Amino acid sequence: MIDINMKVQPSFYDDECAIVFSFYFDKATRNIGEAVVYTCQKSDEKEYSQDHIDTDVQEKVAYIKEFSIADEYQATSMKKIKHFLNVIGIKKCVKHNLQGNEIAF
Repeated sequence: MIDINMKVQPSFYDDECAIVFSFYFDKATRNIGEAVVYTCQKSDEKEYSQDHIDTDVQEKVAYIKEFSIADEYQATSMKKIKHFLNVIGIKKCVKHNLQGNEIAF
């Protein structure tokens, strides 16, 4: 695995109830790129409890807004981002393609 460093800078947007993470990647003293990930809760699923009462399921989702990283470091950088998101409890990471469809990572 390519050894790169990742720095994370979080920002909270109170009006949207969202956290935006800015990721900065470098190798030794060389900057190799950055990514911006927007996180929020998505509640469009219903779940039924043991008492047959339906409740909204609040799924935490991360949306990749920017991903400008040197080609040879993209896979390793994405792996580090996904690991970070997993640690904070976000299991789903998506990006929108040119047609506006979600692509899961």
